[in-house]
Amino acid sequence: MANLKQVRTRIKSVKNLQKIVKALEIVSTVKLQKLKWVIVSYKDFMQSFLEVLKVVIKEVNLFDFDEKSWDPKWRRLLIVVTWDKWLCWSINSRIFKRMEKNYWQAKDNVDIFVIWKKWVEYFVRNWWNVVGSAIISDKVLLAEINPISAFIKEALEAKKYSKIKVYFNFYKTTMNQVLTRFKLYPLDEESFESFLENLWLKMDLLEDINDKYLMVEPDIDTFRFDFMQLLIRTIIFSAVIHNKTTEYAARMMAMKNAKDNCNDLLVNLNLLYNKTRQYKITQEITEIVSASTAID
Repeated sequence: MANLKQVRTRIKSVKNLQKIVKALEIVSTVKLQKLKWVIVSYKDFMQSFLEVLKVVIKEVNLFDFDEKSWDPKWRRLLIVVTWDKWLCWSINSRIFKRMEKNYWQAKDNVDIFVIWKKWVEYFVRNWWNVVGSAIISDKVLLAEINPISAFIKEALEAKKYSKIKVYFNFYKTTMNQVLTRFKLYPLDEESFESFLENLWLKMDLLEDINDKYLMVEPDIDTFRFDFMQLLIRTIIFSAVIHNKTTEYAARMMAMKNAKDNCNDLLVNLNLLYNKTRQYKITQEITEIVSASTAID
């Protein structure tokens, strides 16, 4: 039979753990709600951005690139959006498993740009070629995407990569997050429409604007390149905020499950404590009665 002191110590430890887990759950819930508002604001921004894009597309074909200066044998760049916490490893691991499945045999021709530096060690340890990393705060500000977009701009100007893709977890609901691989370059209309579909937006549902006049400066090619950089920067920002929201949703669910496990453990420990205590009382009464009988 268990010792009463040991059971009381375990109950106290579980109660302390329960308080910590509950606090972490509250923090994750608050941060999740804030990021969900960011996603809503981003969707509103994209709604306005698409109205501008409709006008631009009438004059400039943004989804056309110079195939003569593009070689499919060039290196490939993968932008991997992770997070810097060790909780909910399974969410990150499914990204790594998908990458290894698709590019392990051709990893010598692949460069990795990691968002959040903690995972740089992981890729270096597994013999991936890491060319850069970036740190994004919990607030996920658009200005924090600048190092990534600057790196991509320099790479495209140098014609270094044949394809650029971003891996991240797309947040749909608290219980549903989807692993997503999006092709940033060369960006085609089909990929972009798929991206809009995830945001529940469509180009053809926007109001058609016919009375707008577009003046392109300094020339079509420069305008197309700069506008595509803006588009790429916007998509990367979307990937980061969705991945960060996925992190807090996963952490909130993990803490909720841990809190429920603590409750179940407390019920079992209290039951064990009562049984042990009752056993001790019964044992003492039995000893008293036996001693009294022996004296008589």
